[in-house]
Amino acid sequence: MTVKRWLLIGIAVTAVCGICCWLVYRAIFTNEELASKPEWSIVQAVEWHRRDKPSDTIEVVKVDEYSLVGIPVGDSRKEIWIMLDPRHPPYYKQIPQGTYKLSKEDLKMILASGVVTSTVENCLKSHIEARE
Repeated sequence: MTVKRWLLIGIAVTAVCGICCWLVYRAIFTNEELASKPEWSIVQAVEWHRRDKPSDTIEVVKVDEYSLVGIPVGDSRKEIWIMLDPRHPPYYKQIPQGTYKLSKEDLKMILASGVVTSTVENCLKSHIEARE
């Protein structure tokens, strides 16, 4: 009788440990928010390093294995930075928040970099300014 009891206790403990390990693994390795943090930090770092020297032209930069575009804003005191090839949700990362305008030529130049994901491309297209 005691052998069966210990066997059942062993099976129960093993099952509980297995479930706990699965939950920890799932929380660490499948958490989309956690996976996107390095991408957000890259966009933040680029914006911070270039905050005091905004450009009046669009510039594409490469940091680690990611590409970003700096788009000057109308008041030309700041740039909006967008990651062109994010790999983790959300698939559009922009810092700082705000609106910007692109010409068709600007969009062609950005797309020519060859690293723009379809989500980012669609977002960029939505900011093309209409010519009057």
